[in-house]
Amino acid sequence: MACLSGYSQSRPKPPKPKKDFRPSGIRIGTDLIDLGKTVGGKTFKGWEINSDVDFANYYITADIGNWAKDLTLSNGFYSNGGNYFRFGVDINLLNKDPDRNMFFFGFRYGQSQFHESMNYVVTPARIFATPSIYQTDNTSVNGSWVEITSGLRVKVWKGLWTGYTARLKFAPKVNATGQSMAPYDMPGYGIVSNAPWWGFNYQVFWRFGWREVKVPPKK
Repeated sequence: MACLSGYSQSRPKPPKPKKDFRPSGIRIGTDLIDLGKTVGGKTFKGWEINSDVDFANYYITADIGNWAKDLTLSNGFYSNGGNYFRFGVDINLLNKDPDRNMFFFGFRYGQSQFHESMNYVVTPARIFATPSIYQTDNTSVNGSWVEITSGLRVKVWKGLWTGYTARLKFAPKVNATGQSMAPYDMPGYGIVSNAPWWGFNYQVFWRFGWREVKVPPKK
């Protein structure tokens, strides 16, 4: 018995399987919150397309979107419109989930190109003075920002996935050289003077896969 016990204790451990970094599919989806605000609201029109590709438990992400806002101010009216994109990486912490569901943390870099205008009324303090109407605009503004992200991706049925992404946006930068007003609201980011700024997307995806991936067994 002693010999058998010594033999079993000296057996070498099996080698750790290597990660397979070959991509197995692409997910393409959209943000339902933007669609809901576009259909049901009057101040926002926009859309966003989201995608990711897996490399083991790392996911390369890319998003494109568009938004336009019409806002009523206390003394006037503000409007903007433009396009934006984001790219980055998510790290899935659920490595051994049989359906490859995701709980992730990640990073994004975003850029935006947009225009904006504002009409406003200035009322002099003098009695019986006539209010003055002014108009100012920025015809072409470029901006950028970075994000820390976290969220979920859950397989619902076959290629159908759903989930959410929470975003902490910070370090907004805008190039307003030659513009007539300080940029106010940057598509993809939000109010430029607010940093950090929060964002939230509730998304639905369809996954197009081209190979099966073996999930490591749970210990």
